[in-house]
Amino acid sequence: MALAQQPRGRRSYALPARATGDLCRVHLTWEDPGRQAASYFVHGQPHHLSGPQRMRPTSLNLLGQTGEPVFVHSGLHPAGEAWDYLVVAVDDRGEVCATSDVVGAASSVSVSVSGRPVATVGSFEGRSHGRALARFGYVRYQSTFPADVDFTHGRDEPSTAWSWLQPGPDDAWAGRRTHRFRLRFDLDHAPREDLDLAVWLADRHPTRAATAGLSINGERLEPLLFVDQADGAGGADHQVAPGHGAGPAYLERAVPATALRPGENVLEIVKDQGSWIAYDALGLFARG
Repeated sequence: MALAQQPRGRRSYALPARATGDLCRVHLTWEDPGRQAASYFVHGQPHHLSGPQRMRPTSLNLLGQTGEPVFVHSGLHPAGEAWDYLVVAVDDRGEVCATSDVVGAASSVSVSVSGRPVATVGSFEGRSHGRALARFGYVRYQSTFPADVDFTHGRDEPSTAWSWLQPGPDDAWAGRRTHRFRLRFDLDHAPREDLDLAVWLADRHPTRAATAGLSINGERLEPLLFVDQADGAGGADHQVAPGHGAGPAYLERAVPATALRPGENVLEIVKDQGSWIAYDALGLFARG
């Protein structure tokens, strides 16, 4: 990918940009300069490498090129990373027409790093091969899980008892119906503080991942939303195969202590809208 060229004697306009940290990624947005900008080069480097001097665009710190005023820097460490960014707009001749100031942001720290595991399925390492029916086995979902997933932490193995894919009612290969996944786990006593839930996806349908209902011991919580408009997924194909979707997603939120109890607790994820999601890992974590 060739770097943009700054023509001599030509003015480069300011390009207001903003960076916002999220879990395992940073979102970059900027204003469209409206001055024949054909595409944008996004440069970035870890903050500790920037030092006191202004970051300059080079081939070594080029993260990517995009035609829209938005970019997602993904694949960052769940412990959080601080990065600096610079956006360069070029015209249809490849010449610079606008440049942003250096902007910085840090990705969020995952509860899988900051918390203590209470009940988990998977290892939060970005690999989903340890789940049942991983990759191409999903076509056997109805025969393997005729009553969907009912998983007991500490007894069941993710490789056989937790399906990699959770289908939705849009999926003909899974019967075009609602699918309910349960995670059962024991607590010695009711927690004084809220727990944190982490739902990491390895993939999801690019346009119809939609939402899933969420409850703990029958108490409904805010639904899980799997659509990320920053992904820019397009098209209307309802039959996209797993592995060719919108890619990873990371959802983390509090589970109220008031909904938890000593003994057995049951977390339910109900896919009653849209199409499939593919799990990387799932878990509940205590704080501190």
